[in-house]
Amino acid sequence: MKKKLIGLLLVTLLLVGCSGKNNENIETTSQDEVYKIGIIKYMDHISLDEAREGFIEEMEKNGIEVEYIDKNENGDISLTTVIPEKMKDEDVDLIYAIATPAAQGAKNKVKDIPIVFSAVTDPVKAELVESIENPGGNVTGISDYIDASNQIDEFLKLYPEVRTFGVLYNSGEQNSEVQVEELKEILEQKGLGLEMVGVSTINDIPQAIASLSNKIDALFALTDNTVASAAPIVSENLLKYGIPSISAEEGQVTNGLLMSEGVNYRSHGAQAARMAIKILKGESIGNLPVEYNEYNSKKVNETTAKALNLDLNHEIFENAEFVK
Repeated sequence: MKKKLIGLLLVTLLLVGCSGKNNENIETTSQDEVYKIGIIKYMDHISLDEAREGFIEEMEKNGIEVEYIDKNENGDISLTTVIPEKMKDEDVDLIYAIATPAAQGAKNKVKDIPIVFSAVTDPVKAELVESIENPGGNVTGISDYIDASNQIDEFLKLYPEVRTFGVLYNSGEQNSEVQVEELKEILEQKGLGLEMVGVSTINDIPQAIASLSNKIDALFALTDNTVASAAPIVSENLLKYGIPSISAEEGQVTNGLLMSEGVNYRSHGAQAARMAIKILKGESIGNLPVEYNEYNSKKVNETTAKALNLDLNHEIFENAEFVK
């Protein structure tokens, strides 16, 4: 009887040992799982680059192993449908689309792969989601919407004499049209004017600023991809006429515009990564509401401020990060 009991005990211990090994293998497999993510960036400029870098950094920070299929559409609207098709062929687990045209192209061509967007101002008007609260379908993400009213109020503390703002935008970008309409309404409420000039390419910008130079007191820079990609050109031409500027996001300040209390795109991209992780871990994308920026930053270009003869000790610059 004792021998039988000992035998049963040994068998039990062996089974437990095997069970433990199996559990260990399951955990290891889970930890070592490599996801395949397609990144689609509409074009190169500092803001979209930061949104990409922030996403990748946050994935690494959370210990998520990823094989990236990294594509750049180089501002070519025809590629916004071609590249998503290639992502389908690559059998990616998720698509990260940076900027409105990239997200729209991905949505139009991909129906069975989750798509997380960033650098999109109004995803409802862009027809990416049904609503902010309940996106539905296979698309959700992070909106870079910024309340321009607060930024303008701050700017007017520095330049109280401003009566008319100018804006450059690409009328082919849904993102920009939404911002222009809202900016116009905000300025009207404040008794201020707005002069608008559309540009199709970077080459149009010097002439556009020249045409605005005797009509405006300051320029408001939107999160427009065409204009943002040419921020150094915008800055150089504004300074020719002594025109100050405010930007909806900090990347254009790094590249020469005067100031911003707006989107930090590295943080923006990290926020998109945290949403992507939820989806990869099994949450239903259609039930994940669109989010807005968790973090905005105040940035001032010191070189530009000095060129405009501004006092760097002005209260408006308190707690700002200075860049040159």
